[in-house]
Amino acid sequence: MPFLPHVSPSLRYAIIARVQDPARPFTPWLKGTREHFPIDVSDLDSIVKNPSDLLRYAVRVVLLAAAYVLAGRLGFTASAIHPVVSSAWPPSGVALAALLLMGTRFWPGIALGAFIVNLTGGIAPLPATGIAAGNTLEVFVAAWLLTSFAGFRLPLERLRDVFALVVLGAIASTPVSASIGVTMLTLSGGAAGIPLGTIWLAWFLGDAMGILLVAPLILTWAAGARLRLSARDTIEASVLIVVLVAFTAALFQTPYSYVYAIFPVTIWAALRFGPRGAATASFIVSALAIGYTVRGVGPFATSTVVNNLFELDTFIGLLALTAMILAAAIAERRTAESALRRSRQQHQDIVHYASVGVLQTDPDGKILLANPALARILGYDGPEQLIGRDMASDVYWDRAQRSAIVAKFDSVGEVTPSEVQWKRRDGSPIWVDVHGRSVRDGADGTIYFEGFVFDLTGRKSLELQFWQAQKMEAVGRLAGGVAHDFNNLLTVIASCTEFVLADLALPDEHRNDLGEVKKATDRATSLTRQLLAFGRTQVLRPSTICLNDRLAELHPMLKRLFETTIDIRIEAAPDLWAVRADPGQIEQVLLNLAINARDAMPDGGALTFVTENCVVTAELPAPNQEYTMKPGDYVLLRVRDTGVGMDEDTQRKIFEPFFTTKEIGKGTGLGLATAYGIVKQSGGYIKVRTGPGKGAEFLIYLPRSEAAPDKIVPPAPRNGCPASGTVLVVEDEAGVRQALQRILTADGYTVVTAANGAEALEVFAARRQDIDLLITDLVMPAMGGRELARQCCALRDKLKVIYLSGYTRDSLLSQQTFEDGTEFIEKPFTRDAILERIARVLRT
Repeated sequence: MPFLPHVSPSLRYAIIARVQDPARPFTPWLKGTREHFPIDVSDLDSIVKNPSDLLRYAVRVVLLAAAYVLAGRLGFTASAIHPVVSSAWPPSGVALAALLLMGTRFWPGIALGAFIVNLTGGIAPLPATGIAAGNTLEVFVAAWLLTSFAGFRLPLERLRDVFALVVLGAIASTPVSASIGVTMLTLSGGAAGIPLGTIWLAWFLGDAMGILLVAPLILTWAAGARLRLSARDTIEASVLIVVLVAFTAALFQTPYSYVYAIFPVTIWAALRFGPRGAATASFIVSALAIGYTVRGVGPFATSTVVNNLFELDTFIGLLALTAMILAAAIAERRTAESALRRSRQQHQDIVHYASVGVLQTDPDGKILLANPALARILGYDGPEQLIGRDMASDVYWDRAQRSAIVAKFDSVGEVTPSEVQWKRRDGSPIWVDVHGRSVRDGADGTIYFEGFVFDLTGRKSLELQFWQAQKMEAVGRLAGGVAHDFNNLLTVIASCTEFVLADLALPDEHRNDLGEVKKATDRATSLTRQLLAFGRTQVLRPSTICLNDRLAELHPMLKRLFETTIDIRIEAAPDLWAVRADPGQIEQVLLNLAINARDAMPDGGALTFVTENCVVTAELPAPNQEYTMKPGDYVLLRVRDTGVGMDEDTQRKIFEPFFTTKEIGKGTGLGLATAYGIVKQSGGYIKVRTGPGKGAEFLIYLPRSEAAPDKIVPPAPRNGCPASGTVLVVEDEAGVRQALQRILTADGYTVVTAANGAEALEVFAARRQDIDLLITDLVMPAMGGRELARQCCALRDKLKVIYLSGYTRDSLLSQQTFEDGTEFIEKPFTRDAILERIARVLRT
């Protein structure tokens, strides 16, 4: 390894082993300090592997050696005490800069250059080799101290880097070269007649001045940012150089010691052009000062050689140190200011683009700072419209709330979440969560309040919707449960009433009484069905329909029901999409809304039905709204009247059962509740838009169906043929079971009864070939009607089945809708209705 003549045995072994085995990891370290100082291992590894890298490395080593020789020849011109001891030794600065910039692997170039320059300076080969070793070790130690201990960073824009270069580079490491050099001169007899202390001091100061002047010049220009000078900066720099040269020359050629007057000019260079300017100015002035002094001109050539050397080095050291320290301080300040500007900009950006409101007020509640998010929350166009406003009067819904919040902040003094009600610019209330704190200044109390504001209006709306939905669900469960048991009672009452009315010998007065009972039963039946509709527990028979057709069929009926003072209008959209719903129930919804509109227009007005296709996108929750609509295609039906309208409190209650604004006895309060339940059970949504004196508009959204509308065929009437067949009646309610048995037996059917599913299954298994029809209640203990029908159909294929129930939440389908072809009879039923259904089922 000719290019690594002085490496340690361990390093040499690692390099040789790496050449022999390329897969061997190459990780040599220099040891002997509190930390391991790494040599540029990756570069050495590349050099060993690639011949082209080896050639490139050798060229750079030679160039570095040449630069060292040239700098050394220049340094010899400043020799005063000894021919090879310079007052300022530039090669030391060149060598240190090279190691810091290029890496410690280029130390052979320094050693080679130092050997050549000393050999050509008249020193014998052996002492020249020793002195070269001292020169190399000096800068190697300096680079190691700077990088390992000081965390040195280019390009001298920090004060700590300047002090590190002065202390560790120019002072701590230069004794190495001075001590080895003086020893070599003494041993070779080259220091005869000169005190060794003087030679050592001159050598030390010369190397220190070389590092202090040349290293910063190279480092700042080589490692600094790319130079971008404007025309004005170029002119100023040129003028500065001219002034430096002229002023220095003038000061050194005068008999007066005013050379320190050059400091303001070097300060000018440091202030305007940073570390580069400071290093360049110091180098120019120092070079001129050394040149004049060596020629015996100037204030540093008037005493002994030693005194002159001390005075010159003191001047150069103070000049360079002052300029570099000032430049580094300014660079640090600019860096700090830049970081502060970035920090402020980041803070402004965070505040500006934050999704939550940011607020700052003075102790009296005047807004000092606000961000766009807060402006949006409060309904303002921008935060500038909030500055200066009073929190108590312009923001808080109840100004007394601010006093309570301020007292809380004053007592706690830290971030404290508080839910309060504020108001928007238009006066509408909003709910916010304020995370705020009071900022104090010692004993002076609170300086200002600051905090983050979260808009809770949407969440509060969702909470209200959830509460409303729970309330409606609870009422629906209650209504359905009551209707189930009540329907069984009504079935018995209605059937027994019909049995008695069928007696031709019944006196007229009793017949009239039973007629009133039948009317009351029919009215109770209507009420229970409305309760089931509200609770979404009734059974729907959906088909694909067009709302335009339903409106056209309903229009003549509405004209007969309404007074002539009410104008009924239908605005049907062409090419209206179809929907999937129960036609009878949808007509019930339209009729209920129409009757509700008629009652809201006692003096007449206009009732308008409008249909249109509608595409719903994602929507935000709104106050007093029970649900948020699912995006999709809908058919929208608008029912609009010109009546008295409703206030907000009434709007919140209109879909609740038994809520009515009519006089006692003039309404059950189930009309809108029924409409609500039917629409929701059909998969749709119903909303209302109204205001006092502004009429009301109900909006019904039903999901679009891709199928074509079905043809609705009315059921065929019963023929006069006598009934025949065997019917199994399964009903857990004894009264209903007996009523059914009596009705069917009287009409000619053979009837077999069972009180529950298990008993019915046993009966059916014994007589399955005789039984033509199964009539079963859906809700029964132990075994429900649906399971019973499934097991019976398994025993006899194509068995006819009719389901009975007044409550279907836990019965046929979870959505309370029938599959196509399923037969169902709702309780309470009439004799004619059930006989007609049985006859039709048995005919199919």
